Parts: sequence; structure tokens; C-alpha cells
Amino acid sequence: MDLTSAFLNALTKPPLLPPPRISPTIFLGRPYSILEETEQDFLTILSGGVVEAREQYTYYLSAFPCRMLLYTKEGGGMLRAGKKAINLEEGTLLYFDCGAFPKWEITMEGPYWKYIVFFLTGSRLSSYEKLADDAAPLLIRVDPYGSILPCLEKLLSLTDGSTLHDKLTDDILLNRILTEMWISSLSLTASQKDCPSYLTEIKQSMDTFFMNNFSLQDLEARYHISKYRICREFSAAFGVSPLKYLNKRRLEAAANLLLSTDKRVHEISLQVGFETTNHFINLFKREMGMTPQAYRERNKG
Repeated sequence: MDLTSAFLNALTKPPLLPPPRISPTIFLGRPYSILEETEQDFLTILSGGVVEAREQYTYYLSAFPCRMLLYTKEGGGMLRAGKKAINLEEGTLLYFDCGAFPKWEITMEGPYWKYIVFFLTGSRLSSYEKLADDAAPLLIRVDPYGSILPCLEKLLSLTDGSTLHDKLTDDILLNRILTEMWISSLSLTASQKDCPSYLTEIKQSMDTFFMNNFSLQDLEARYHISKYRICREFSAAFGVSPLKYLNKRRLEAAANLLLSTDKRVHEISLQVGFETTNHFINLFKREMGMTPQAYRERNKG
């Protein structure tokens, strides 16, 4: 499949870009080589990369056959498809079926927009889409300490992308990204939607301020609710006790820091909120199946 040709055919009006003239296909990033062995059954990148836009533009497009992942690093844009208008703010990740809408457009908002974009194909994409309620674009706010950002950066580091090893690695990383996206989008189950608001507040506090000290006694005093009731209702709503959820968030943050920084293990342990390094190492090994240092050595590119 020639994505560039399909994209140019889908342009209903080329973007008005100031001199020096920039190719309208800059939005696609760079083209990837395709291997017949993996093109159909594996998640395959057709094109992608980091795009920095400093001049405002709008792409007016009709449907063309692929999906798009777009993560906004800085600035922002807007995607309009049918009656939907989606604000692509900094820190958000969009999954969009480029063939699901007869007409759509994407616009740069503001003076600067830096984003990571990948265009994808592969039969397994439909398996994810069947989990959604409709053909609406999926937009999530990416956890800065989760696994999605390291996966995106790893995809960018595979600059050639032409070998079978590269293609299989792309498939693993894309599956991880999409799985995390759908988990995020489906996280509000029916039971969670009906849970007391104070539980949502506790969870959000732990998501954002996991490096701080939390105790059941503090939560009991703050909400004037028995700590036993808090544990029971939190576990019923989110499938895990409050302190286990807090440790999970800390470990996710630590795993990201192990791959994205050169900080020592004890520094990371303190940064994410563990009081002792030994406790951190033991929890990490139990959750990940290896020590923090072994995890860094195995996964850091």
C-alpha cells in the first residue's frame, strides 16, 4: 500500500503553507519500508516520526485506509470528524481510523505544535476497535509515568524499521500502546461509575501525588469514614486495595524512570515515594519478575 499516494488522493484541499513551500506530506512523517511477511497479520507502521509545526495549517481530507496514532508533546491541534471536534492537547494520545469518516480535518492550534505521529495497518487493529462502542476516535491523557511514552520513544528509535526484527518489535510495542489505551478508556466500569465520589478523589490523588505519604489513618481522618470501609469500597470499585494501588502507581513511575533516566535505583526509589530501597526492590521484583537494575539492562535501548 502506497500511503503517500493514498494521502494525496484524500486531500480535498492542500494546506496553505507559507514559503519556503513545504511538502503537504510532512504530516505523514517519514515512510517505512514494508515486509510482506508481516504486513497483514502484524501491526505495521506505514509512516511516522516527530513533526514540529511552526506555521498554522489545516489538512482537509477524505477517507483513506489506515489508522493514525498522534501524541501531542507540545502545543496542540484540533481534529474534526463528522460532528465530533477533538482537542489534541499536550499530553494526549489520539487513535483515529482515517477511513471511518467520509470527510475530516486536522488543524494546528496556536503558534507551535510538536507531535509524534504514526500511521498503521494490520488486521489486528479491528480486534481492538470491536471493543469500542462506536467508530468514534479514541483520545486518552497519557500517564507520564506509564508504559506508553517509553513505547513511543522506542518506536522512534528504530529509525530503519526494515528488518524482520524491527517489524516484530514494532508489533510488540504497538500492541502494548493500544492495550494500554483501551484499558485506560475502559477503566470506568459500571461499578466504578456508581462508586462514591470520595473513592474517585482518593484514586485521583494517588494517580497524581503518589510520591507523597498516604496512610489509611490519614484517609480515615480526612473523609471521616472508617478505614475498613474505605478499603472494602475501594477494593470493590477498583479491584485492589488503596495501598496496593498506590504501590502499583509508584512501580509504574519507577519503571519509566529506570528507562528514561540514568538515576540510581535508590534515587528513583525515593523519588516515587518508597521509604526504603530494599522495600522498593522487593516489590519491584515481585511485580516485574526481576530487580530494577535487571529491568533497566534488559529494556533500555
